[in-house]
Amino acid sequence: MNSLAMQHMKTLFGIEWKLFNRIKSNYIFVVLLPVMLLMAMQFVQEQMKLDEHGLDAGPLMVSTACGILLIFSLYSSVTGLYVARREELVLKRLRTGEVSDPVILAGGASMYIAVCVVQIVAVSALLSLMFGAVPQQPLAALGGLVTGILLMTAMAAATAALCRTVESVLVATLPAVFVLPMISGIYIPREVLPQALGDALMFAPLSPTVDLMRSGWTGELALGAGLARGILAIAWTALFAWIAMRRFRWEPRT
Repeated sequence: MNSLAMQHMKTLFGIEWKLFNRIKSNYIFVVLLPVMLLMAMQFVQEQMKLDEHGLDAGPLMVSTACGILLIFSLYSSVTGLYVARREELVLKRLRTGEVSDPVILAGGASMYIAVCVVQIVAVSALLSLMFGAVPQQPLAALGGLVTGILLMTAMAAATAALCRTVESVLVATLPAVFVLPMISGIYIPREVLPQALGDALMFAPLSPTVDLMRSGWTGELALGAGLARGILAIAWTALFAWIAMRRFRWEPRT
């Protein structure tokens, strides 16, 4: 990315930050969601018999929390952002200048990406302290975070293509919000499912990210397995990016 693109990214980040900062209630969501997650993780740990399945609660809670934050803080927010800016003709005006399409989308999402990263780092650190978990493969966790961000941003752009208005965002994101956590090992660890089903769900879109994040604390993935999970995540990202490039609308439907 050249210096001009970086400048455009910085400018778009600043604009979105100012708009976000104008509505102080946004900070309630930023703080409240991680707090609710921490409380929920503690409750889940007390209710689920993870030891019977050979699962370490700490790494599992970290990967679960990270997956939830990627979906709710990043995917849902960025989908709504793209549709809102399209309806406001912001995207159309930006395209008349020298800003490239990928920079417009990445720059618009950059503020929410930053918020999501801060939330994930804070929650992961607190859960590690709560459960006495120590990261074993920091690079795997970093790989999971990066692939998750890329995947959720690409998926948000693809989903925004389906939305006619801001009001339709809630309906369009429902499948990912409800189904994705169920099939990606976020709500239900694959180890507690029948083996055939668990093996099949390894190929779900967000499963590689969850696996890499958990391996960051358990060290369970060897180098080859970690690379394979990363490649699968990139493949899903490329698919959603391709859909977005073909279907994304830059101005309101008439």
